[in-house]
Amino acid sequence: MTDTEWLTLIKKSPQQAHSVLIEKYGNLVYVIVVSKIGNYASREEIEDYVSDAFVEIFRCAEKFDSSKGTLKTFVSTIAKRTALNAFSRITYRCRNTKSMDDDEYEIASPADNPEEEIQKKMLCKRLWEIVESLGEPDASIIVYQYFYDMTVCETAKKLSMTPGAVQKRSIRARNQIKKILISENYFM
Repeated sequence: MTDTEWLTLIKKSPQQAHSVLIEKYGNLVYVIVVSKIGNYASREEIEDYVSDAFVEIFRCAEKFDSSKGTLKTFVSTIAKRTALNAFSRITYRCRNTKSMDDDEYEIASPADNPEEEIQKKMLCKRLWEIVESLGEPDASIIVYQYFYDMTVCETAKKLSMTPGAVQKRSIRARNQIKKILISENYFM
């Protein structure tokens, strides 16, 4: 089934279009989710996140434009973002959870400077929003390089790009992020 045939099917029979999408791209989405959170989530959680990815893909289906890319790219991008969001939630939960079995269970002490802590959290949240707004492949390049500590060559291989192209896009994306943060007075 071609991408345009799928777009036609979604208008006629959304349930059937959803089934076709899962049948055609189920393994791809599963592999993407496992590659991002496989070491941090149980099998049941992974399956839940795969389902979440398909819900998001189907929810955003009207945004798909076959003139701008393939359905496979569209599905992959949404699956990656869903998996990265899941990874953020999992790692946040792990960082902020302490076992009640620990002998030295303590209540977290208030920060030395609460205003500074709030500003840091706001900056982190805004930075993530800016990275997400970059679009693909720039958002993935930044995430791979600064979230996963991948080299330019590793990132290029992961995204099927040349290292030179990754380097150029990385520089442009970082400059764009910096420009936005300066315009919003995060840096002077």
